[in-house]
Amino acid sequence: MHVRGPIQTPTLDRLAQDGLTYTGLHTAALCSPTRAALLTGRNHHRVGFGTVGELPGPFPGYSGVLPRDCAPFPRILRDNGYSTAVIGKWHLTPSRTQGAAGPFDRWPRGWGFDYFWGFLGGESGQYDPMIYENESVEQAYGGPTDRDYYLPTALTDKAIEWLHGVRAHKTDKPWLMYYSTGTAHAPHHVPDEWTEPYRGMFDDGWDAYRERTFARQLELGIIPEGTELTARDDAFPAWESLTDAERRLYARQMEVYAGFQANADHNVGRLIDEIERMGELDNTLVIYIWGDNGASMEGTLTGSFNELTMQNGIPLTSEQQLGLIDAHGGLEAWGGPDSAPHCSAAWAWAGNTPFQWGKQVASHLGGTRNPMVVHWPGGIRADGDVRAQFTHVNDIGPTILDVAGIPVPNTVDGIPQAPMAGTSFAYSFPSAEAPEQHTQQYFEIYGNRGMYRDGWWAASMLPRIPWDATPATIRRFAPGVFDPDALSWQLYYLPDDFSQSRDLATEHPEKVAELAELWWQEAEKNLALPMLGGMAAFFGMVPPLQTQTRWTYWGTDVQNIPAGIMPPILNRSYSITVEATISDADAEGVLLAAFDHLGGFALFVQDGLLRHTYSFMGVETYRHVADEALPTGEVTIVLDVEADAAVMAPACTVTLSVNGVSIGGGRMERTVPIMFNAYSGLDIGRDNGEVVDPSYAHLAPFPFSGTIHRIDVDVRRPGEVADASIHHAETAGLHARHIES
Repeated sequence: MHVRGPIQTPTLDRLAQDGLTYTGLHTAALCSPTRAALLTGRNHHRVGFGTVGELPGPFPGYSGVLPRDCAPFPRILRDNGYSTAVIGKWHLTPSRTQGAAGPFDRWPRGWGFDYFWGFLGGESGQYDPMIYENESVEQAYGGPTDRDYYLPTALTDKAIEWLHGVRAHKTDKPWLMYYSTGTAHAPHHVPDEWTEPYRGMFDDGWDAYRERTFARQLELGIIPEGTELTARDDAFPAWESLTDAERRLYARQMEVYAGFQANADHNVGRLIDEIERMGELDNTLVIYIWGDNGASMEGTLTGSFNELTMQNGIPLTSEQQLGLIDAHGGLEAWGGPDSAPHCSAAWAWAGNTPFQWGKQVASHLGGTRNPMVVHWPGGIRADGDVRAQFTHVNDIGPTILDVAGIPVPNTVDGIPQAPMAGTSFAYSFPSAEAPEQHTQQYFEIYGNRGMYRDGWWAASMLPRIPWDATPATIRRFAPGVFDPDALSWQLYYLPDDFSQSRDLATEHPEKVAELAELWWQEAEKNLALPMLGGMAAFFGMVPPLQTQTRWTYWGTDVQNIPAGIMPPILNRSYSITVEATISDADAEGVLLAAFDHLGGFALFVQDGLLRHTYSFMGVETYRHVADEALPTGEVTIVLDVEADAAVMAPACTVTLSVNGVSIGGGRMERTVPIMFNAYSGLDIGRDNGEVVDPSYAHLAPFPFSGTIHRIDVDVRRPGEVADASIHHAETAGLHARHIES
């Protein structure tokens, strides 16, 4: 058996040996955009996903809403007699619509799937996921008292269960399964037994790793002879420049990342083995795409014990990371339930060998090239052959429909359908020499642009490294400040330069001009304008804010409220009022909790005292304890948080009171500006999953022993806030240079 790299992926290797390996598959360079293009056969802006589902903007190409003239290919298959299911990661339902009120046309079954079991957001903890089944939150699994739970195992179990159910009903009904594991996306959670085989394997660092990988790629014929290994950008440190402590930290990060990926391949193998046991593998078209839009650099240069520090614009030095790690159990805790880790951006760069850059950088192949294996013994005669034709994730739907013999419908639900942008790559199944049929493709994520045509690739990268989301950096690209016409273009000819190592822009200025003009045309046609529309949320340009200021929760049967539909307390002042009955002086438990110890807050009673814990992404934790015990009987408990100013991440004053009398409080010098956590939510009367305050972890979910009658959350603005509609008007024409021409 060929081992294609240091990480053991026997399932990928097995399918490749009996199938086809595609070296020219391209993603959109970011999670939601890639998935939208894959499932619809259209370009990601054209279907409203120019950015991730958590950050919809006020422009059609960034709305996070699927247009009805772009029916996904699973809907077409379902309408033609297929059973369809999605198991795992979804990330195509805007955060604000992930609750019990819907609308459910934006959930998986609205995209053509009969069944969904997985998580709606962009990522999930592997030990304590919040799981959805069809249109409901099933429950949050795992947590401090259930360390045996592991999501990748559960996903595969559910996938097999669904297949068994289909066959128990109809033995000959065709089916489509979109099995979408959360790997290799952060957080990089994996049990120790999967990490152990990689101990010491990465001690010589990313520079040596890249050299070994490049040599192996040449040996296997994955990359053509004459390919050059691109140089290390100055943004990445040389391994030899690091301290011993930094090397130990970074080597551990990659050991965990390797084990995480090895486990994912193992679980794919469990599913493939069951399909084979059922006698269906020969007649099953398996399309196995590996990666995270090019490896993700969102862990920053230091890697991160809590990956969401980057999204919150909280830069940490390696010394600060080591301090944070020590506070949570040391390097051995990396990858465990007390962490939410992401490896260093330099490891991601090495994982994208031989290319430049990585995820988010749609201008370069490091952000857009992913391995793909196609396996279909009954339809493809192959023996580990390589296919190098240009392909894109928007080709997946057209290919499956082509193989199934199902035409793209002219209308769906009476609505004329837009043509698919993708091209079936079934033409390449019989021949490596078949002429390329997908000959033109634009790319854009957060201002990083690419234009491919007939082998030529023009690339224009925004002057921002992918892991820098600090406010100072983002302000440089605000409307009226940044001019995209000032960006230069690079030029590559891929038939002679597989790795994009030789910039030909100065030699062929006419080709640069041609492709740059073509990019603007494609951007207009596919609703990618205004340029930098994917950053709209960072500039305050969001859909009109809701006018609601109060949220009421009745009783304790309301659990797992997703972040997108929680009261918007970030960067605001707020009050939480609890009406409860305390039957005896020993009452204890959680009144309200959101997220966990790496970013979250909880209001709870312990040792007879009212307590408030607020975790600033695990970097700092604020605890406020009442000065006196709670009385028994009917009580009104209030947590009031007053922000000092209308700014991002304001300092706040906290007051605890009971029955109108202040009984404690204090200060919080820093608060979370963007998001606490990407996968868990708000619980009433308990703390599901990983808990906010480790002091009650052994009692999790630590339900409140009294009676909660209602909880009101009131949100208010701290001072005056500028009218965002002004920015809407400014930007609507700012970067749309070619709209009127």
